[in-house]
Amino acid sequence: MTLAPATKSTGTLGAVTDQLKSYAARGVFREFTAKPIGAQRIEFRFVWLTGRPMHALFDAKTNVLKLIGLLPGIESRSAMDKALREFLTSRFSQKLPAHRRLSKTLVRELKATNRGGAITLSLELNPRQAGEGAKQAIHLISEIFQNFLAGPYHEYMVRNFDVRED
Repeated sequence: MTLAPATKSTGTLGAVTDQLKSYAARGVFREFTAKPIGAQRIEFRFVWLTGRPMHALFDAKTNVLKLIGLLPGIESRSAMDKALREFLTSRFSQKLPAHRRLSKTLVRELKATNRGGAITLSLELNPRQAGEGAKQAIHLISEIFQNFLAGPYHEYMVRNFDVRED
């Protein structure tokens, strides 16, 4: 795990980085790295929920946090692709408890793109609350793996994330 000294960073880049570092410092993430790419972007790599590394990229200029190739092996326009998009839209529903709901104040826009059978999620964060927006992104990943994929997509998890069959 690569962590910088425990100082508070400034700006949206610092807020997002500090939020993700806090998960690593508490042992939630394994093998966490944060690699600056120029002055306005940073790439994150961490292992969480499965043995497969997750990749994220935050661009402070656009305030977009991308969860790159988060879900591989999903055919474009398939039933699973459609169900995932419906699930993502439902995350903003007032019918969900507040702790499970995405806030339009924190996450201004959520997009899912499917390129080559891999889903990338892009979350436009509120620049004034980018750290809290990043926290919601992590909660969304948890919701996807623990609620959307659990059960009906177990075979998908076995194929793509080496989850045990039993």
